[in-house]
Amino acid sequence: MKIDNLKEWVLLEPAKNGFTELFIVSGYASATFLNSHLKSLLEINKDLKINLIIGMPGNRIDHLGYLSIDKNFPDRFCGYYLDHSQCTPCHSKLYAWLNKESCIGFSGSANYSQNGFDQSKQVNQMIIDDGKKIIKFFNQLKDQSNPMTEYSFEPIVDYNFEVTPGDINAGGFHFIDTKTVQISFLDRNGSLPQRSGLNWGQRPSREPNQAYLPIRGDARDAGFLPEHGRTFTLITDDSKSFDCVVAQQGRKAIETTNNNSLLGCYIRERLEIETGALVTKEHLIKYGRTDYILKVLDDETIYFDFKS
Repeated sequence: MKIDNLKEWVLLEPAKNGFTELFIVSGYASATFLNSHLKSLLEINKDLKINLIIGMPGNRIDHLGYLSIDKNFPDRFCGYYLDHSQCTPCHSKLYAWLNKESCIGFSGSANYSQNGFDQSKQVNQMIIDDGKKIIKFFNQLKDQSNPMTEYSFEPIVDYNFEVTPGDINAGGFHFIDTKTVQISFLDRNGSLPQRSGLNWGQRPSREPNQAYLPIRGDARDAGFLPEHGRTFTLITDDSKSFDCVVAQQGRKAIETTNNNSLLGCYIRERLEIETGALVTKEHLIKYGRTDYILKVLDDETIYFDFKS
């Protein structure tokens, strides 16, 4: 039985030793952990592939994150939800690596998530197991599962926040409840910064669309947002998904992990302004919002509201 360095032992070492395909059955999982893991594996071998079955029922709040991964990493990921109308929930945590010549398996208590493989968050144990039997079990469950790309998803994060002019001071923030905060894009002078926040990329030598969401006051507390450098899935009110991280000194920003320009391109598209253009206060006023709302849905999923 092993409890230390489980991520390296189970999820990375086999790839370094020539295994090319991973089969996972996990009661629960997270899209942001999959995104990070897959990027690490592709640095080892660009032809690696992950197959994942999530066995327990849930609200699928990060479903859009899985769809984004499927789009961003074509042919590198196949994901499934166990169909509980056909079979009972499955709480297994099984991992099997395959190559042309052999396979190796692991089983234990670690779900396929950041918490599951972070000993500072959870103490889990794994043992070496029969990889062939795990893959056989995976294929049995696959016949009773729905591909994530075909899953009929009804967005459940369609929150209606009452936002009116004057709700929040320029440069300020306001906690709507313990899980929800409203934050101004403007600075304390009532201006939109021209070289930070939404205009971070307007600095010389930067890609002009680079942007981050400014985090203010108590909203920077690690007890509210994830720890510095810990990834999460940002789900938007218009059904988009971004893999993000709390970043910069003082935890003052939310940035995208894959490309710092993704948020900037997205905001400019919503504002209906040219890609790469300077975002102004007048653009925000015309759109109908000079602030945004974050709602923490769970440890690895946050909802972003920017409805006009």
